[in-house]
Amino acid sequence: MSIINDDIRKYIGMETQPLVCCDPVERGAVRRFSQAIMDPDPIYMDEEYAARTRYGAPVAPPLFAAAMLRLEFGGPDLVHERAEDPDFDGAVGSSSLGLPPIPCNLAMLNGGTDVEIFQLPRHGEWVSVTSRYKDIYERETSKGPMLFVVYESDFKDESGELIMRFSKTQIRR
Repeated sequence: MSIINDDIRKYIGMETQPLVCCDPVERGAVRRFSQAIMDPDPIYMDEEYAARTRYGAPVAPPLFAAAMLRLEFGGPDLVHERAEDPDFDGAVGSSSLGLPPIPCNLAMLNGGTDVEIFQLPRHGEWVSVTSRYKDIYERETSKGPMLFVVYESDFKDESGELIMRFSKTQIRR
């Protein structure tokens, strides 16, 4: 029995418009993030030190851009708004990447994430993200068919240069 069909295949390649994160790369957020990951590298906070590096100014840690996907202050509580919807799966914001849900009512599992870092964003820079369904394919297993959904997100600085790309695989069975 096949899970994938034309209604699902049409999602491959579907892409969001660029979403600008609600805040720029902010010094206080960089400090809290670097403390949380226990990485006290002076390039994140020390302006004199960072000025002598190839970046020329303080930068954020490598995965910081992914943590910038959050609701703006005063924005709607998307979970609360859909609490009475029996079809709501809880995927909002960074978990759904802004893409429409695939019409497939199967349990979801995390299949892993691959990350490529191209550069580090500087303090004060605005970051945007564009996401797409990179691939959707099916595999037959001993437990039956499984659907693999591969999302790809590009994080870019305000000049359009790639900061980070991550691919997330979701398994549905």
